Order: sequence, then C-alpha cells, then structure tokens
Amino acid sequence: MNSIGFMLAYMNTMNYGDDLRGYKGIAFGVGLIVSLIMLIPYVFDRIAQSKFSSDGWARILIFPCVWTGIWTIFLFSWPLGDWGNYAFTLLNYEEIMQLASFAGLGGINFILSWSGPIGSDIIYYHVTKNQNSSMPTTSTGSVVVDEISIENNSTDTVLRHPPTRTPKRSLTLPTFINSLSIYIFVLFLVITYGSIRLNTSFIPFYQKSIKETFPQELVNFGCVIGNSDNQIDDYMSYVNLTQNLAISGNKIILWSEGVAGIFNEADLNSLYESIRNISISYNVYIGFTYLDATNHPNTTIYNKQVVINNKGDVVIDYKKSNLVPFVEASITKGKDKLQTFQSEDFGIIGSAICFDFNFPKLIGQAPSKKVNLMLDSSDTWGKYRPVGPLHARMNSIRSIENGFTIFRCNSDGVSGIWNQYGQPLHSIPTVNTNTTTFQVPINVVKNRVKTVYSVFGETFGWICVGGIGIYLIVIVVAIKGSDQWKARIIHWS
Repeated sequence: MNSIGFMLAYMNTMNYGDDLRGYKGIAFGVGLIVSLIMLIPYVFDRIAQSKFSSDGWARILIFPCVWTGIWTIFLFSWPLGDWGNYAFTLLNYEEIMQLASFAGLGGINFILSWSGPIGSDIIYYHVTKNQNSSMPTTSTGSVVVDEISIENNSTDTVLRHPPTRTPKRSLTLPTFINSLSIYIFVLFLVITYGSIRLNTSFIPFYQKSIKETFPQELVNFGCVIGNSDNQIDDYMSYVNLTQNLAISGNKIILWSEGVAGIFNEADLNSLYESIRNISISYNVYIGFTYLDATNHPNTTIYNKQVVINNKGDVVIDYKKSNLVPFVEASITKGKDKLQTFQSEDFGIIGSAICFDFNFPKLIGQAPSKKVNLMLDSSDTWGKYRPVGPLHARMNSIRSIENGFTIFRCNSDGVSGIWNQYGQPLHSIPTVNTNTTTFQVPINVVKNRVKTVYSVFGETFGWICVGGIGIYLIVIVVAIKGSDQWKARIIHWS
C-alpha cells in the first residue's frame, strides 16, 4: 500500500472507526487486565494477614503499598500510559488531586487504596471482635452484672461483689487512637494542603483590588479545530481560518491534532510558507498539525506538530512519540523527547500531541526545561463516548504535577486553558465549530509553579515498588525460615 493509501486508512480509522466498535475484543481484554491487577494486592494482603501479626502495621499497609507499586510499574510500562489508572476516580475531588504536585499519581493511589484495609480493620478488629467477646465471669461461674454477682451454687440466692479483674484490653491503645483516626488525620493533611494550594493560586491570600491582582492585559488564544467532514488535503481552509484568528488579535494560535494531510513536498512548502507569512505579518505564534506522508514511496507517515514563532522561525518540529495502540498502527513513532523554545511573551513553551500527555516519562521532562506553557493539540476520536471531557481532565493532572499552564485545542472534545493547579481558566466543548478564542490574564498563563513532584517525580511510587520486593523476601523467610526468624517477623510487623 502506498503512503496515500495508508493515509486514507488512518483517516478512516480516526473519523469513522472512532468509537472502537471494531475493537470490542481488545477493549474487553484491557478491562480484564485492569481487573486482574486489582487481585494482586488482595492476594498479597491475604498472605500478610496469615503470616504477620494480626495487631501490627502490616495488616493496613501491605495492600496500599502493593497497589501503588503495581500502578507505578504500569504507569511507565503500560502502552496506554495512565489510562485505566484508578487514581482518576478522584478527579472530582480537586483538593485531593493536588497531592499529585507532591507525590504524583502514586500518592493519590495510596490514599485511595488505603481506605480499604482501614475500613476492614475497623470492622473486624474494633467492631466484630467486641461484639463476639463474652461477658466477664468470676471463678465460681457467676455472671457480673453492675458490680454485683448472682451466685448459683446453692438454693439461696447470694449477692456479693465480684473480685477485681484486669481488663482484657489493658495493653491496647486508647480507643480514639486507631487505624481510622490515623487515616483521617492523614486525609485531613492532604485536603488541607490541596485547599491551601487552590485558594491561594488564582487569588492571592491577602486581599487586593482586581487591578492589583491582574495588572497586565488579557491575552487571546485561538484554536483551529479540525473537521472530519473536510477533505484531508484541504489544508488551505485551515490556513485561512488561522489568518482570521490572527487578524482578530490572537497571540497564540493552535491547531487540533492531525487536521491536514500532506502528500508531497510542494504542498508541504506551501503550508510552511503560508503559516510563516501569517506569523510575521501579525506577530503571532502558530502551532499547526498535519499527517506527513511526503516520504513516498516508503509509506512512512508521521503525526506532526510544528510551531513557528512570531519571527517566522520554526522552533518546534515534533513527531508524536506516544501512539494510540491499534488506532495509530499505520503511524511511525517519533523520538520521546520534549521540544521547547524561549518565547518573548510567555516564557518557555513546550508542546506535545494528545495521547502524549498520558505519559509522565515525556511530559515529566518539562520541569528540567523550566516550561511555563504547554501546547496540546488533540483529537479525542471517541465522539460516541464521553472520552473528550474525561481526557481533558486527565491531561490536566500533568499541570498539577509539573506546575505549568496547558493550552489545549481539541476536535470532538473539550478545548481550553488550564492553570498550574489543574483548574480550567476557560474551557468549552469544541464540536461543530471551526475556531474558538479564549481570553485569559497573561501573567497567570506564563507563571510557573515549583512543585515537589517536579524534583522527585514518581519517587513515592517507586518506593512502594521497592517495598514489594522487600515484602516478597520477608514472605519467603516467613515460610522457609527458622522459628526464630518467623518470631522476629511477627514482632517487627
């Protein structure tokens, strides 16, 4: 098949097979794998319950540690990146999601999974056992009732005071200090941390006038949205839309993913020259996208994103490096390296394409390059499912982790601008529209927030991975080791 044939097949997949109806078996398999992953921490937890002390720390920490470690491994080896990660079940809890700026998805996974063994511990050790414990009795077999016992050894009923007895749970901690209170305290710290970040991000802690808070002017960001009804080689229609946005005063213009198909060098040169003329004439930064099939007859196709600055220079020439399995099977993978450039107005700008934002390995390079603003060209092809809104919110986790602003232009999804705390400054569904414009304060967009995660990354998750290895060694010793080692393990746990 020649390059044009590959291009047509790809566009057909993106536009008409976008609900994955042809991949039901694959979708089922992915769901099955994710479900089986959930069983692994449970099996580890059951082993811990049988081999370790029933009153020790192991009964409440093994499950979340193994859970977090496994999802961390999958985060960097799973071909879907963070798709399917259970941490995203807490997306509606913005304060908790701010923990990603400290410990990444690993920290959120730990908090999420820790609630399970905590609940089990409270039910079993602090409720069920209390209900099943028998009432205290004296040495004569009498039953203690309100400090008075009824003696049943003779025909006459004799009332007497029972002997003093030591309570069974005299060595336990006070009832208010238990696994639940510890979990609530940690959760309180997490929510407090998130609340402080959110409430001091956009509006300063000390009250100021609106003019003092936003002393600089508002800036316009424009999106050119791809339309699946257009011909794949009709790139000039998008160039005209770009020029209209530039005339209306937009300072950055970004195309959604793969809006044009380029088959020959003549069209490629024409596209570059047209965009270059607009950028110079209107002093605007332009990020445009296309499917590059100019390498005929080698059938090599790249999903590309190119950024030209306000001087007409090509500052980013990026080939999508994280491809959607099966859907982008005909596309050639680019280098997994984040490209950036220094702009005059917005600090350092980086860019990536849609699915790239699901991979911390790529986007996690942004802090070392001190990125202020990330450009995100996207096409959420599942227009028959709510993939678009979900994917936009998932991608915003990268801004929380790394402290940059995201400008996202998305066909069949949600476009907008998300600040360094994952909050949407302005976002709308971009369906059945060719262009849209967002207006935000320039000082908010170009700020960069330093985070603990930007320094240590997923270190917390990898610590949990190391914990799994230590746990496996301890289990082997608990099964095969001497009685002395078994006693030590029970004592330590």
